Amino acid sequence: MSLIDAVRTAGPLPPTSASQASKKRYSELLSAALAVEVADGLRSVGFPSVKPVRGGPGEKAFQGGLGPKKVDVSYADERHGLLLAVSVKTICFPPYGKNLKNRFGDLCTEAITLHMRFPYGVVCALFAMPQGADEDMTPQRHTSTFQRARMLLSTISGRADYVSPGEKFEDVTMMLFRPLRVDEEAPRVRLFSATPRHDVVDEVQELQYFERVRDLYNGRNPHAQVGLERLDDEDAE
Repeated sequence: MSLIDAVRTAGPLPPTSASQASKKRYSELLSAALAVEVADGLRSVGFPSVKPVRGGPGEKAFQGGLGPKKVDVSYADERHGLLLAVSVKTICFPPYGKNLKNRFGDLCTEAITLHMRFPYGVVCALFAMPQGADEDMTPQRHTSTFQRARMLLSTISGRADYVSPGEKFEDVTMMLFRPLRVDEEAPRVRLFSATPRHDVVDEVQELQYFERVRDLYNGRNPHAQVGLERLDDEDAE
């Protein structure tokens, strides 16, 4: 169980000259594999019934405020409905900035749709880009697309409570990965907060990421916490 396993599962990154169908297939494989690993990671920190389950169906649909919405990773029950969601988004091929605004718009719409129906729901996003997206500076552009994406997505991260703007996410985390390539270095995954601070890398380890999502959920749900030992009122006497 590891996000790097998702990169391995997706296979070698197709070259820039590959067909659009091959690129689309890779992006779909990576997104699906990431959803499985994120769900596994959340189960490891205390969420008992997160979807998807390895080897089972993928994304699950919920009735949102603007209509049905498929959710990549979800934690829900019959009593409360959707409690936690993680949306997985990727941009895997250059020019990396071409579809950035479209992904941004998709994320805002997704957050609004889910928060309208489930205002107390904790909705997070994991946005993955390959190493090349952090190396595409030019003499005219001194900030990589990956860093520009962090700054853009920071504007919709950090929803503090159930009355905060619905288009914001409780957390947006960026994933920078070195893809699997034949006869080259092994894959690598690094995670960063989507809120860049001056002169601070703000990198988080994988376990810290899952624990942070759990802490956000527990803070929103003090009477239905997960992954923590807790006492019922009658046991506390």
